[in-house]
Amino acid sequence: MERRGRKQGRPPNAVKREKFIGYYVTRVQDFIIQQKANQAGVNISDYMRQMAIHGQVKPRWSEEDRNLFRKLVAMSNDINQLARSAQKEGATNIMLYFNQYRDRIDAVLKQLGYDK
Repeated sequence: MERRGRKQGRPPNAVKREKFIGYYVTRVQDFIIQQKANQAGVNISDYMRQMAIHGQVKPRWSEEDRNLFRKLVAMSNDINQLARSAQKEGATNIMLYFNQYRDRIDAVLKQLGYDK
């Protein structure tokens, strides 16, 4: 059922892919490509595109990675509250909390693999 004046469905991509590139592979190569794409959590087209352009595939985030990111967001909210408190009460009382959060954020970023 379509509402008047509105289109329903997925909006068009900002960048349209205009060129199709096909390739032939052996059955063994196809199996290997499928396995690697599955391990990265992407479809074969995305796998081949990323390998051709970047030489590596950035896998999708796992549920654990998404949970770690949520923790970072929660910590950023806490730090924002600490910054507000620091403006009211003075920075010296709040510095201990900032140091604790810095260490926790460093640990989460290390788990996510951004410590390189």
